[in-house]
Amino acid sequence: MKNWLFAAVWIFALGFLAVGQEEAVPLGIVVEPPSGPLTVRIWVDKPVYAVGETIQIHFELSQAAYVYIWDITPDGQVTQIFPNAYEPQNFFQAGVHTIPSPGRGYQFRVTPPTGTEWLQIMATTVPIPYFQGYGPDQPFPLLGPDPQSWQEQLEAQVLGIVPEPTQRAFDFTFFQIVYGPAPGYGTLQVFTNPPSAKLYVDGIFRGYTPRSLVLTAGSHTVLIKKTGYQDYSTSVYLLPGGTRTLNVTLVPMVINQPPVAQFTFTPSAPRAGDWVQFDASPSYDPDGAITNYQWDFQNDGVFDATGKIAFFRYTTPGTYSVRLVVTDDKGTTGSTTQTVVVSPLVVNQPPVAQFTYTPSAPYVGQTVTFNGTSSYDPDGYITNYQWDLNGDGIPDQSGPIAIWTYAAPGYYNVTLWVTDNLGATGSTTKTVTVGPVGLPGMPPMYGIPGIYVWGTDRWYITVNGSPTWTTPRPFRIELRTDGEFLGVSQEGPAPLGLVPEPTTQGWRVILEGSVSTESITYTFTVRNASTIYFDLRLDMDGDGTPDLSPSLARLRARMVNPPANPFVVGIPEGYTGPFIPSINFRIGTALAYTQNVRIIFWQTTIEALEGI
Repeated sequence: MKNWLFAAVWIFALGFLAVGQEEAVPLGIVVEPPSGPLTVRIWVDKPVYAVGETIQIHFELSQAAYVYIWDITPDGQVTQIFPNAYEPQNFFQAGVHTIPSPGRGYQFRVTPPTGTEWLQIMATTVPIPYFQGYGPDQPFPLLGPDPQSWQEQLEAQVLGIVPEPTQRAFDFTFFQIVYGPAPGYGTLQVFTNPPSAKLYVDGIFRGYTPRSLVLTAGSHTVLIKKTGYQDYSTSVYLLPGGTRTLNVTLVPMVINQPPVAQFTFTPSAPRAGDWVQFDASPSYDPDGAITNYQWDFQNDGVFDATGKIAFFRYTTPGTYSVRLVVTDDKGTTGSTTQTVVVSPLVVNQPPVAQFTYTPSAPYVGQTVTFNGTSSYDPDGYITNYQWDLNGDGIPDQSGPIAIWTYAAPGYYNVTLWVTDNLGATGSTTKTVTVGPVGLPGMPPMYGIPGIYVWGTDRWYITVNGSPTWTTPRPFRIELRTDGEFLGVSQEGPAPLGLVPEPTTQGWRVILEGSVSTESITYTFTVRNASTIYFDLRLDMDGDGTPDLSPSLARLRARMVNPPANPFVVGIPEGYTGPFIPSINFRIGTALAYTQNVRIIFWQTTIEALEGI
């Protein structure tokens, strides 16, 4: 489009403000839904212009504002057409306005190339000084050969001066440029309830409703979209010079309502052992049908039954939360919970035998204390305690507390019988593992072959054999640290081969030997160390070659397995105390562990493995 003096009109590129790709508008057209009292609308007199025709641009403001108009030609050239050298005043009051204004000495005339030409208008509550680059030599500034090249310059100007959407408003329109006579045209007016719906004509986004458009005569497709409402589409036919008005009431989306769960139960005051009937017939779905009923009678998260009617028997008195979940024909669920109080039967309930013992890992000759005071009778009291402490089926002691010393290592089944005031009895049995005489704090490793890493203020490594091993089996232990090993020695029987191999800095130790039914324990401390590397190998299958497996390595008193073997232990993050086995050390694997290079992947902590 050109005036008789100068080629003009463009539409500016503001992709950073534009809505998503859903809108069928070219790059650079700004599409923002109305967000405040300031609105603007732009239009031309008809949808198609022949080359050589003059054109006027109309716009309407809802309140006083500064106005800027831009043009994108069919070949993508971007030009500022308002304000310009002929009409620099761009502040307008609310109302309808037309440019060129009368008496300004210029006009807009349509020129090639043919195709679609876009106009965009921006209204702001404050002026934007950047758009004052017009002058006698350049009345309509050329801002760029394409919309995208102008975007980076423009976004800083607009966002810096009018950052709030309420301070700005945008609109756009377009028209076709052809050679020869222009076709006839008509007017389409679209109103919606509610307003501010997106309007598409012939697949092209044309703005937000209400909207008045000048279109070529003939048939057009109309699509209206608004979030939360069903799409509306239709076809309209415009007669030349005629006006067609669409008044559309949008239909809200139908949202499925969840079903309502309700139930009754009988008897209302059940006793232990009674069958209870649960009836979900009062449940309903406001807009459909219930298709599934699920019952959780103990509120443990596990469904116990399905169906509208279900039965359940509580064997133990108590208060139970019963949960019903119903599902409708659209997959939506609803739930409800009620409390069922189950009363005890009027019969004597047997006492419950329970006991603990200390130490939890006794050794030969150590005094073991058994405590049965946690035993109880639900409906009375306990009158007698009897203990079988060596597993021969004969009571050895009576009373709530028993003390025993074991003369030989082994596994002993200890049974406690309790009798209540009405003569009912209850019992419980635990297996006590008694190990040979060992070091204080040693894990209960008796009869479990493997390599044990344990200790409190010193590190201990015990290579434990098995009572079933008739021939010696080799082992190999390699230790590395980023500090220094101190006091590497063995405790207990003389080892069958101790080959320490520290460097001059004491960073590496190798221990080799063999065990059969006995065990060998090594001890050490570390200085200036934050990590220790363990490579623990023991011939578990008797083939004469030390095996390497996480299952043969056991850590601390709980004897948990590390996630890998070899493995690395390290001090906790932020820890500044001594590196001893009683801390919550980290555990990981090493991609490399030499005197100078250590690459460690941390996986867990010892307390996490122990479940603490």
